[in-house]
Amino acid sequence: MSQMIEPAVATPTNPPDFLTLDEAAAVLRVGRSTAYREANAFEASGGTTGIPVVRYGKQFRVPRCRLEEQLGGPLTWPLPNDVAIGASTAMKPTKSVKRTVASRSTAQLSLAIES
Repeated sequence: MSQMIEPAVATPTNPPDFLTLDEAAAVLRVGRSTAYREANAFEASGGTTGIPVVRYGKQFRVPRCRLEEQLGGPLTWPLPNDVAIGASTAMKPTKSVKRTVASRSTAQLSLAIES
């Protein structure tokens, strides 16, 4: 009977072989929109520019070895807390701006209805 080999599980010190685009964005310290734009640029250019990705269905995965090759060195893992996935909730919330709607006078409304 052949022995089954267990797949390598990412430990806190070893990054996974394939990163999600959000994880790659955190490594590169760019936003999610920039990461998706660069992933699409990679596909459109045939792999000459952008973040190296592999598409599985509708999902992008970033091969760690290709990203490390592009960066010129190994990834630091785990991600520091300030750039970890989901750290956006720890960021300072933006101020909510209360918008007011200019109201028309009743004379203007009646003119608009009659016209």
